[in-house]
Amino acid sequence: MALSAPEQIAGEKPRDIKLNNRRIVLELLQRSDRVSLGQLAESCNLSRNTIKKCMDFFVRKGIAADAGKGSSTSEGGKKPDMFMLDENWGIVGSIYSAGNHLYGALYSIGLTLLTRDVEELPVYTPDEVVSGCGRLMRRMLADTGKDPALLKSVTCSIHGVVDIHTGTVFSSGLGGWNGQVPLGEMLSAELFGVPVYCCNPVRSMMLCEAEQDPTVSDNSVLLYTHGRGAMAAVIRNGVVVQGKRCVLGEISGIPLNFTSHPDSDTSLGGDSLGALVCHDRLMSEIGSNPALYLSSSLSGLGQEPELSDIFQAAEAGDELGQAVMRYAARWFAVSLRQLLFLADPDIIIIQGDYAGAGEYFLTTLRRYVQSYVAPSVSVIPDIRLSRQEENGSCLRGGAIVSRNRVFASDEMYE
Repeated sequence: MALSAPEQIAGEKPRDIKLNNRRIVLELLQRSDRVSLGQLAESCNLSRNTIKKCMDFFVRKGIAADAGKGSSTSEGGKKPDMFMLDENWGIVGSIYSAGNHLYGALYSIGLTLLTRDVEELPVYTPDEVVSGCGRLMRRMLADTGKDPALLKSVTCSIHGVVDIHTGTVFSSGLGGWNGQVPLGEMLSAELFGVPVYCCNPVRSMMLCEAEQDPTVSDNSVLLYTHGRGAMAAVIRNGVVVQGKRCVLGEISGIPLNFTSHPDSDTSLGGDSLGALVCHDRLMSEIGSNPALYLSSSLSGLGQEPELSDIFQAAEAGDELGQAVMRYAARWFAVSLRQLLFLADPDIIIIQGDYAGAGEYFLTTLRRYVQSYVAPSVSVIPDIRLSRQEENGSCLRGGAIVSRNRVFASDEMYE
């Protein structure tokens, strides 16, 4: 997609025009493995001379590098000089804080994965998370042989209500995190003073989903389900919508009683979307119909069925497994109804516990959503199960956040 060069506004200073041109060129450079001056000029409607000045600037700063010669034209003209991001200019870090486990990764500035590692914490407290991130980051830097001075920024994705603007964690859902924890500042002090950005993992995952499928970036929702609750992230035109208080998407804020009627207009998710809904329904079905349980493949496991066991049973046509999944799908449909009216997305992607729910659940969910939303909405969104592995998706999305923040800095273009 071509980018249009900004039109000069009356009174706008030449310096501002120069900086804007540099931003456009660098954005295009990020999207390409190798690109020529002519290709850049054609893509952003700037003159070749302007493009060359911008590229000379980035080469001097070490951000761009010579990438050899391109192919000659069909008329046999001179082979063009090619350019690319210089992978050696810097690296970005990404950390996913998931309870007592910290998952970490380092990426080049071009988002090439350099290494991944994990750190286990003795307890889940702010101080332990900070010190654990320090150990994890130093170990990854040592593994890759990278100088800490190359680290440009780090993103920490952590469950709870998180202000991405200040790095403050208002609540992590577990003890020791009540109040306002300045996690971003604490991590920056631990990680060599580099900028650290904190956000909820659902938003990191959303950016990774959009990178893998460009159609997702237009107008989509990622619903992340785990344990007792669910969260949603909304993306429009490639930008994850945050909201002033950074709680947009906290759809699990109001717990539901399992005896609540699933058609209720006030249902917002809560326990109904986590693993507990299947456990509750499974126990109810077993108690009311022991014969059904005895005839089910779930009775032969030798242990209490896990969520993945129920998914597999439903996919295989097990009557008990399908009854439980129908129950779960009804609760999902009620909560998705709220998202449909609030966000009106084209695509809904389900990540987390239910990403592996299978086709039976997905087909049932679509049918219930159509029933609960129609006739208010004639066309329901494309509802999908995520194909991205959770930890990897969150880490790559965090790296995208880090790189975006680096390239958004005015210092890059001065």
